[in-house]
Amino acid sequence: MRIHWLRFVFVYSLFLAAYGYMTLHKEKIQPLPRPLSEFPAQLGDWHSANAEYFNQELLSVLRPSDYLYRHYLGPDGKTIDLYVGYHDGAQGAGPIHSPKNCLPGNGWLEISSHTQEMEIGKNHIHLTKALYRQEDQQRLFLYWFMVRGRTLSTEIGLKLAEIANSVQNGQRGACFVRVSLPIEEDSTEAVFAAESFLKQLYPILHTFISS
Repeated sequence: MRIHWLRFVFVYSLFLAAYGYMTLHKEKIQPLPRPLSEFPAQLGDWHSANAEYFNQELLSVLRPSDYLYRHYLGPDGKTIDLYVGYHDGAQGAGPIHSPKNCLPGNGWLEISSHTQEMEIGKNHIHLTKALYRQEDQQRLFLYWFMVRGRTLSTEIGLKLAEIANSVQNGQRGACFVRVSLPIEEDSTEAVFAAESFLKQLYPILHTFISS
């Protein structure tokens, strides 16, 4: 009988502690150091061919606090699509949508996917490299998440980093970065072009995202 009573007190105390934390813990908005509208159109040998802006219907689903969607043209004529979506943790900002759900939902079938670490200068990017197919098209996707300057390659890593940021700093800002390009004949060429683009992109992007 005493054991049951102690167990009840322990569980009740946990509920009280959790309720107290949720009541007293107030999260602050985590704004970007610089708006993404100021992101440069020229990245080394790559330059912006054009930018796209989402309609209100898509924005109501993604709910980013700030975003960037551009097509960059490389010196060899290859075009790379860049999407950066930032969510500052405000009440109106939605959670980051995982490509593992969004891409299949738009008709893309995953062929392969794996995480890897890429070294760019003194930085190490943890990202996911994935190959998808839609009818007769194949496309390479490289994407990662960022929380307080840290790059994360998985959705679980993102959630853990968001929780840690909330507990330690009272903030929940997070970013999603996706680079993609079509695969014409050889996926090796697409990978080389994407990695070449990332080497130009990341050092500048880091100054926009890291707070």
